[in-house]
Amino acid sequence: MDLDLQNSIRPGLDILANEIIISLKKRTRFAKNAEVYAAGLVDGEPDTSLLQYELARVEQVHAELGRFKFADQEPYTSIDDIESIILRSTPASPIEPMRSGVGGRIVEFYGNWIRTACADGSNQDTFGETVTADVSALLAIMERINLGKYVAESKFADAPEKFLEAAGEREATLELIVRRNREGQVFELARNLARHYDFDEDQAVAVFEFMVEVTKDVEVDYIRQRLGLR
Repeated sequence: MDLDLQNSIRPGLDILANEIIISLKKRTRFAKNAEVYAAGLVDGEPDTSLLQYELARVEQVHAELGRFKFADQEPYTSIDDIESIILRSTPASPIEPMRSGVGGRIVEFYGNWIRTACADGSNQDTFGETVTADVSALLAIMERINLGKYVAESKFADAPEKFLEAAGEREATLELIVRRNREGQVFELARNLARHYDFDEDQAVAVFEFMVEVTKDVEVDYIRQRLGLR
């Protein structure tokens, strides 16, 4: 991906918005299935939840395919010992590598969302489908948030002197990055997608509000790194 906001970054954000709403809609088809999130369900892994196990397995496969060689990609789990099976050099990137460390926040928010959005009860026949939807949603949310690094780099490249003046101060930095009208468009997109996929509109907006706030944190951290302050 390049730093073209209009033709590259924003279309990527909108595609992920679709994926996120679809995954959330799929998840609400199943009950809370609390067993998926507690240790003891995975044969031979008494200390690992089914979600932790499956998320790690999926990310291992993605690591083999080189996903986490790209500067904007970030795993929830440890993939440091996984080598890419594709014979190619590390892809060039217009952004600096930076681990945002937001995985824990996303998982916590997502768990709270499940407790409010999904029906009470449990059905072991849907445990597999449940965790599949969970993993799809979590990966898409992480990817969308980390695309904020591209937004931050694009804004920095346009006016580095203004960011130097802001000196990493949060509100001053956000003033240079955030476009309030764009935020409104993001929330309206969330509502439109929710209507299209017969998903709760308020839930959709709440999820996107969370992503926007976390993305802002990532963008500020990225700019601080760019300035040598992090």
